[in-house]
Amino acid sequence: MTSRNPLLLYLAVSLITMTATAQETVDPARQKRVPAYSEEGADTCLRCHSGGGMRAVQSGPHFNLKNPGAPAAHHYCESCHGPGSIHVSRAHGGRGFPPLTDFGRGEGKAPREEQLAACMQCHGVVGEVRQTIGFFGSPHDRRNINCSTCHTVHAERDPIRDREEQAATCFRCHRRMNTEHPQFEAASMNIHVLPCSACHDVHRPLPE
Repeated sequence: MTSRNPLLLYLAVSLITMTATAQETVDPARQKRVPAYSEEGADTCLRCHSGGGMRAVQSGPHFNLKNPGAPAAHHYCESCHGPGSIHVSRAHGGRGFPPLTDFGRGEGKAPREEQLAACMQCHGVVGEVRQTIGFFGSPHDRRNINCSTCHTVHAERDPIRDREEQAATCFRCHRRMNTEHPQFEAASMNIHVLPCSACHDVHRPLPE
């Protein structure tokens, strides 16, 4: 026989509502999770990311374990891309949570400030790195330019260090200089054998 006591009905409805609310509160998908660094470091990343760029970066300066200033000496890939415990979670696959720092320009890439912060945490301090880069306030410190606009990290050697590659990179923006650059013939200079960086310090802050 079903009870028609209003008080019992009210308590039953309240209990059901409270239970549903509690279940919604503890739902992991709705909780804010704080990512941590993976215990296996680069091995965790290489299970999925094993293309040519991943193999190349391991032979480059950013993966030099003998250099205490290299990212790999700290948290391997996650030193630059951020802690990836949520990203590699089998339960969620990183969906619905802040993504790792993805460099470059365009949809799906990390905000410019986040990308610059990742680079400048090493290249913007004096000490472990060979040279502090004064990028902020330089002519290239512009809204549409990131470090990765010119530099390639996932390579054995940054192509920007090659004279021809460097010139091609610079001419993407400085198109007129490809044909209209002063030749300095009177000074017996052959600018065609020099990299742009021989004369131009693109990381030097502008004078105030």
